Amino acid sequence: MYLELTQAPPTTVRYETGEEVILAPGLDVILPCWNPSGPWVESLIRHYHEVIRLMGDVPVQLILVNDGSLRNFTDQHVSWLEAAIPGIIIVNYKENKGKGHAVREGVKNSRYAYQVYTDLDFPFGVDAVKKAYDQLQHGIDVVAGERGAAYLKELPRKRRIITRISRLLNKVVLRLKVRDAQAGLKGFNAHGRSVLLNTTIDGFLYDSEFLYKAGKNPRLKIGAVDVYCRPGISFSAFKIKLLLKELRNYCRIITSANAAN
Repeated sequence: MYLELTQAPPTTVRYETGEEVILAPGLDVILPCWNPSGPWVESLIRHYHEVIRLMGDVPVQLILVNDGSLRNFTDQHVSWLEAAIPGIIIVNYKENKGKGHAVREGVKNSRYAYQVYTDLDFPFGVDAVKKAYDQLQHGIDVVAGERGAAYLKELPRKRRIITRISRLLNKVVLRLKVRDAQAGLKGFNAHGRSVLLNTTIDGFLYDSEFLYKAGKNPRLKIGAVDVYCRPGISFSAFKIKLLLKELRNYCRIITSANAAN
């Protein structure tokens, strides 16, 4: 879905179909999820109200994308959310497509001038959402969360090695303008929204593809905010099959980068 920016945000955007949409001042918070665990509904409701209090008078739209969950996401869960969160948008499809696909589906349902996506459990807290929004308000087009050295120390050994390799490749090969592409928090305005909707990777490396494509546009301003994991956050392990799939996706980005040079 391509869109053309016709003025600075809050803005009017024109889709390839010719449709024009006015993006009102406000913030869409986009949360992809797959097989959520524990009492996630209660946690999400609590975080939503924390975001509302923190954002003050800024209109906030919560967009939840169920990426083909096989467990712990039922009609009852949806009913609870719809009763507790006014106007929540729930995007629901049966087949698991990947986090990149889920984020894009959420963005397609956005209605405000600014978007921030993060993980369902708000691993960096709600303050990180406000920090990203504030950067966008000051003219940054794409904001990326950056996890520092303390984050690496918390990771299991295998995941820490993978993260270091990923950061090195992002810096040396893709020459990204931020050090940490895979932190699960990004914010953007209509300029960045257009770039994100033109990414194609469905897996975890959609983040790298997004920041690479944004960085190739000299008109876009890219910034970063420091983010820190909340206490008690658990880290999932990467399976070999998933790593091989993401390696192929990285090769796609590298091929694209070499073709552009």
